[in-house]
Amino acid sequence: MTLTTRLDESSVSAAIVALTEALGDDNVITSAGELVDYRDPYDYKGSDEYTGAAVVTPEKVGDVQEIVRIANEFRVPLWTFGQGRNYAYGGPAPRVKGSIQLSFRKMNRVLDVDDELAYAVVEPGVRFQDLYDHLREGGYRLWPSIPDLGWGSVVGNTLDSGRGYTRYGDHPSTQCGMEVVLANGELLRTGMGGLSGSKVWHLFRESYGPNHAGLFFQSNFGIVTKMGVWLMRAPEVYVSGWATWRDDELVAGAVDALRELMFDGVITNQPLLGFGGPSESGRDPGQGGWMVRFALYGREPVIEAQYALVREALTRVGDVRVGRRDYRGDEERCGTTIHDDKVQGGVPGLELLEMFKRLNGEDAGHLDLSALGPLDGADVLASIRLRRELYDRHGLPYGAGIVLLQRSALHISPVVFDTRDEQATRAGYAAYNAMVEDLAKAGYPVYRTNIQSMDVVADQFDFGDHAQRRLNERLKDLLDPNGILSPGKQGIWPAHMRDGAL
Repeated sequence: MTLTTRLDESSVSAAIVALTEALGDDNVITSAGELVDYRDPYDYKGSDEYTGAAVVTPEKVGDVQEIVRIANEFRVPLWTFGQGRNYAYGGPAPRVKGSIQLSFRKMNRVLDVDDELAYAVVEPGVRFQDLYDHLREGGYRLWPSIPDLGWGSVVGNTLDSGRGYTRYGDHPSTQCGMEVVLANGELLRTGMGGLSGSKVWHLFRESYGPNHAGLFFQSNFGIVTKMGVWLMRAPEVYVSGWATWRDDELVAGAVDALRELMFDGVITNQPLLGFGGPSESGRDPGQGGWMVRFALYGREPVIEAQYALVREALTRVGDVRVGRRDYRGDEERCGTTIHDDKVQGGVPGLELLEMFKRLNGEDAGHLDLSALGPLDGADVLASIRLRRELYDRHGLPYGAGIVLLQRSALHISPVVFDTRDEQATRAGYAAYNAMVEDLAKAGYPVYRTNIQSMDVVADQFDFGDHAQRRLNERLKDLLDPNGILSPGKQGIWPAHMRDGAL
């Protein structure tokens, strides 16, 4: 899809003036020097295509409603983000140049924690690190689920269908009860929050009637201003386990064995199957080898029995080495420097980003090619071989992390390039888009993507003459008739910006 309209600069300027009057100078950023930090960090360094005209930083829900009112008045689009740290997917950058970027970095409060019922309520600027710190400092018996990098927004990651690695690593399923500012400025509470004073808003995920929460995942239909998040009870014992091998052929048997262990409830977290990473504490065989990490949580006698079952199942596959590291005290778990142990233990960090910079340089960028396939060993192995072929075709090195979900495998492989080199950067994006299409033809859909490839990915969902996209467009036109909320997100454009619009 091609963007067919450009923003009226006078309307944008007038909106910025109105926003400054409403929120104050401290909450509106317009200087070129500061706006550089809000571009796509993995676009080539000379590009200004994915940049905004200003950044507005609300401090409370009423500010968000006022921002929406002003955006509607001047017909100016807003691009909303929590922290904007999801660099492989575009960071904080807007799809439409000249948009006003709405940053939630100042709405960063943990509003409530219930230690008995194991949940928290957070604003969209709360980072995983913030939530972790709050739980530690408050002495709560609770762990958050953490993705590989802990600097991002809990709400933003969840709404983008992000993943972690504890028992609660399926982040969309841990959401319970959202507050949303709609495009017309109205305030909506999803689920049981529709009852004023509800005691179960953050305890029961369904609704009376249609469940509207799903409308706000990977969409531009509203702005989430708070969210309930279910948390994991701190276990008596946490075992960070791993298995390593070198032969690709063992992947199929290992995946099938892990799937059955997950079905049996022996492994309850989301294991990660990795290839081609550097050695860490002797566990990963390094370049050219495979490693799977898994975690066990609970009481010691149960853990010992579970570990024995895991060890027996994986060594039966072939020449597989299995190991573990035990954590019984919170201080020991929190003091570890081993990335795998940290993320499976709900401890945030930035080790993966630091490792990426060491391997590829400070100016390297990357796109995460994130596609789904069945949790079937033979199919996982086939998808690995297909990706090797595709990466070889484009002259790219293949490395992967494959997250084993309940019945599917999320295969993530990076496309790496030097952001100082425009040609190399453009070639990286082009290779990524071509592989999206090739994977779709093989039945492997991409489930999230960078801002520059959103239309390419949306084009692959072609069933019923793109029935999903057409439904999304009808919803967009109904809920946001002026098209002010994140136009183009996930390939959902307002009517006046679609192909053929005037």
